[in-house]
Amino acid sequence: MQVQKIWQRLDEAALGTAFLGVAAILYGIACILQGEFHDFWQPVPGNLPLRRPLAYLAAGLLVMGGSGLLAPRTVRPAAMLLLLIFALYDACYLRLLIGPPLNANALLGLAEQLAVVVGAWAILLLARGDRSVGATVARITFGACSLVFGLAHFMAPVQTGNMVPEWLPGGQMFWAIATGAGHAAVGLGLIANRFAVPATRFGALMYMCFVLLAWLPGAFTHPTQWLRWEGAAISLCMGAALWLVGDLLASSQCRAGSERPKVGRVGGEASA
Repeated sequence: MQVQKIWQRLDEAALGTAFLGVAAILYGIACILQGEFHDFWQPVPGNLPLRRPLAYLAAGLLVMGGSGLLAPRTVRPAAMLLLLIFALYDACYLRLLIGPPLNANALLGLAEQLAVVVGAWAILLLARGDRSVGATVARITFGACSLVFGLAHFMAPVQTGNMVPEWLPGGQMFWAIATGAGHAAVGLGLIANRFAVPATRFGALMYMCFVLLAWLPGAFTHPTQWLRWEGAAISLCMGAALWLVGDLLASSQCRAGSERPKVGRVGGEASA
C-alpha cells in the first residue's frame, strides 16, 4: 500500500516536464561544446550551407527549449520548440533510412529522436487536457521505439557490452542482453497496455543507469570527448520522454476514473 502511494505521488508530481527540461539544457550545452553537428545523433547533410553557425543555433535552441520547460508560462512553446528540433533530426535519419542507398542502421537513430518527439508531444497533450486518443498513440509509438532499442542490443551485443563497466557482476555480455530484454519488456508493456505506467518508470530508471554507468565515467576520464557528454544528455532526454509518457498515461487513467459514472442500487441510475 505504501509503495502504491509513492507511485501515485510521483505520477501526480508531473516530474517528466522538468526532467526533459534539464536534459535538453544539458544536451544543448554538450552540443555547444562540440561546436558542430555530430553525425551519430544529428546526421545533418555535410554540404549544408552555414553548417557550423546552424549547429550553434540548434544547440542554443535546445538550451532555450529546455529552460522554457522549467517555467510554467513557457512550457507549451518550449515543448513545441523541442518537438520541432528533434523532428528535424528525425527527418535527417529518415533521409538516410530510405536512401538511396538504403541504410537500415539509421532506424535506431530514427527511433531515438522519435522517442524524444513523443515526450515533447506528451507535454502538449497534458497541457491540452484531451488525452485519450493522443495517449494511445504516444504509448504505442514509444513502445515501438523501445522494441527497436531492444533489437539493437540483441543484434550488436558486443558493441553494447563494450559500454558496460567491466566491474559489474555478471559480465558485459549479460548486461547487454539484459538491457535489451528490458527495452523489449518496456515496449511490449506499452503496446499491450499492461503495467504500462510502471514500465515507463522502470525504463526511465534504466536510462538513468545508462547515464551513470555507461556514459559519465568515460566522459569524466575523457572530458574533451564531447560525444560522451552528448550520449549522456540524449539518454537523459529519452528517459525523460519515457517518464512523460508515463505521466500522460497516469493522467489519462485518473481522468477516466473520475469521469466513470457511479451506478446506484435503485433503478440503475447514476448517483452523485
